[in-house]
Amino acid sequence: MTCGKAFMRSGRFLGVLAAAGLIAVSLVYVGKASMAQEQPVSNTIVSETITVPLAVAVSAENDVKRVFVGRLEPLRAVDLAFQVSGQILELPVSAGERLEKGALIARLDTTDFEMAVNRAQAAFDLDTSEFKRSAELADRGAGSEAKLDTSKAELAQTEVALREAKRRLAQTRIEAPFDALVGRIFSEAYSNTTPAAPIVRLQDVSEMRVYISLPEEIAALARTRAEDFSITATFPAAPGYEAELTLREFVTEADPVAQTYKAEFAIVGELDFRLLPGMTANVVARLEVSGRTGGVVVPVAAIDTTSAPEPRVWIFDESNGTVRPRTVRLGLPRENSIMVLEGLSAGQRVVSGGWWKLTDGMNIRPSVL
Repeated sequence: MTCGKAFMRSGRFLGVLAAAGLIAVSLVYVGKASMAQEQPVSNTIVSETITVPLAVAVSAENDVKRVFVGRLEPLRAVDLAFQVSGQILELPVSAGERLEKGALIARLDTTDFEMAVNRAQAAFDLDTSEFKRSAELADRGAGSEAKLDTSKAELAQTEVALREAKRRLAQTRIEAPFDALVGRIFSEAYSNTTPAAPIVRLQDVSEMRVYISLPEEIAALARTRAEDFSITATFPAAPGYEAELTLREFVTEADPVAQTYKAEFAIVGELDFRLLPGMTANVVARLEVSGRTGGVVVPVAAIDTTSAPEPRVWIFDESNGTVRPRTVRLGLPRENSIMVLEGLSAGQRVVSGGWWKLTDGMNIRPSVL
């Protein structure tokens, strides 16, 4: 009896435990469900806001210019030499002298060359007579055709020899091939010379050229938009004289050390008589911006170079804190700033660094306002 009561009590105890367990599990499930309902699921994607510096576009000056140091050179410079050997008898020119076309520059001793012409002339005259005699005999049937052919061939050879002797005699003179300035004399009178040994250097100063080396940012503008600039030059050796320049040649191969490009300009108009080859020229590249819209200056760092070949800037919209790119037309750079000819107005704020991290319409936090 005692055992049966104990068993019944034990059974009731286990039932109570099972019921308590079910209640606990139910409470835990209900609690989790309640928590799941209380925590809303968010599908909103938070865009990243970055901090970038800003700069204000300021109005450009009416006269924007860059100054370069150039070198004055003649249109052409040639070294003249004799084509035959001999002794120089005459050298009547001096360095710095101005010559007209055809003026005598130097003359060799012609004695041997004149004797060669006389010998060739005598041989030619003799062969001419022999040919005429052979032709007359052949016409009368008293001479052979072979003799006539031989005389004709010998006459042709002596004629060539005569022309060669006369040509060599003519080469004993050097005359100015164009109006020129004697830049340098390499030899002296009564000295012996050989073919191709330079005697004088002539400089054609009918047109003078100015050579300058341009940095790459200016070179690109000078080559593609030369019409936007006026190029002038002044010369320390000719005070008060200012010359207009026009582009003649642009070398597209950069100097491997200086990373500059050589440009050749011609002086337009009348030349000042004081100018000489080798003199220094102060070249001014001037960009007139008066009357233009959008002539402003911004830092070089504001120009987005990843959008080549069309440069652009990133403009900050104060109303919503976003940035948008805009294509611009550039002018002359000046130290750490550059001129914008079109696409930007004075007072607009542009990103002046970190533009490679931007996308169109992105929100930014200005570090400088």
